[in-house]
Formats: sequence, C-alpha cells, structure tokens
Amino acid sequence: MMTELLPWPVQNLAAWMPVWQGAGFFLATFVLEDLATLGAGFLLAAGAISWPVAFAACFLGIWLGDAGLYALARLGGRQWFERSSLKRFAVQVERSEKWFRGRGTLILIFSRCVPGARLPTYLAAGFLRLPLPRFLFVTGAAACVWTLVMLWLAQTLGTPLVHWLKQYQHGGLILLGGGTALFLAVQWLRRASKNNEK
Repeated sequence: MMTELLPWPVQNLAAWMPVWQGAGFFLATFVLEDLATLGAGFLLAAGAISWPVAFAACFLGIWLGDAGLYALARLGGRQWFERSSLKRFAVQVERSEKWFRGRGTLILIFSRCVPGARLPTYLAAGFLRLPLPRFLFVTGAAACVWTLVMLWLAQTLGTPLVHWLKQYQHGGLILLGGGTALFLAVQWLRRASKNNEK
C-alpha cells in the first residue's frame, strides 16, 4: 500500500477529522455564530459530522464569544470610562447598573432571540457590572438551548435538501447557484435605486 510508505499514514487524517471540523466551527462562531451553527446543522443532515462535535464546537464558541464581549466592556470599557471626561456621568451609570441588575436576566434571554441585540446587550452587561457568575449562567443556558434548536432545525430542514441535491446533483446546484445570483442581483438593484433617490 502506498499509504504505508508515508511517514504519517493518510488514515490518521480521517481519525482527526472531527477535531478539525470542531475547531473550524468553533472559530467560525466568533465571526457569524448563527451561520456557523446552521452550517454544522447542514453537515449533520448530510451525515458528515457527529452531534457531539457539532454541539460542543458551536456551543463553546458562542458562549466564549459572549463572555469575551462581557470582559471587553467590563475591563476595557469601564477603565476607559473612569479615565475619560464622561466620568461626570458616574451617577447616571450607577443608576443604570441598579436598573440592569434588576432586569438583566430577562434582557439577556431576550437578546439571545433577537438578531443584532446580543452585541450591545453583552457589552452593556459588562460595562454595567452585571455579576459575572450570573452572566455566565444565563448566557450559557440560553446558548445551550439556542444551539440545540438551531442545529435541530438545520438538520431537519437540511435532510430533504441534501437528499434532493444528491438526486439532482448538477441541476440542483445550478438552481441553487441561480437562486443565489438572483437574490444578490435584487439586493444590488434595491441599493442602487436607494442611492439614486438620494
């Protein structure tokens, strides 16, 4: 066998594939967490990744990303505020801290379900010094449920799509590519018309 002549047998690559898949999706969550989770779900539908790898990679990436935003605002943002001319608003910030502490759990849960709300909410939680254990518990529980739901939905909806693409490989890919091109063209025309109106 040719593979036996290699210093590191090719079959070892297959054994390490779950690690590379997990690392890829873990890192992808720091860029676009929902898209990364959907991608993992579609791979689940195709049978190309296991549930434990997909869930662990996406959940840990999402949760650590949330904690990173909190830490950024808690350490960097708060220190900047204390040294800046905005420090004169310290009384208002204290009032906001008390308000956020009372409603923080519901706000964090709500933000997990609303696209675009997570970044400002998690930064606010860090800046307003929401207790770290509470932040980690709430965001961890929310990220766990969110990841499970997103993976399940993508796998469920992706299974018929994968089956259809396997049956109509070339035609399906052409239709998928054509649909994507049409969508992008419509978006481009909408932006162009708005710019012309200005």
